[in-house]
Amino acid sequence: MRVPTISRIETLGTVVVVVLAVVLIATSTGRNALAWIYLQSTEAIEHSVHFPFRLDRMDPTCPQCM
Repeated sequence: MRVPTISRIETLGTVVVVVLAVVLIATSTGRNALAWIYLQSTEAIEHSVHFPFRLDRMDPTCPQCM
């Protein structure tokens, strides 16, 4: 059985993600940025177009939907 190896780039990427997550959560600026992103995304979802029918009806590969 082969043991999977982890490259330096994968390790570096993981470390960068962990550091960014800690910075975003640990600082007030990071928390404010996360709150702003959340509020913007919920506002965008709220103002998005809602179709009166299911979107799978628009699927050209579905013969019973046409």
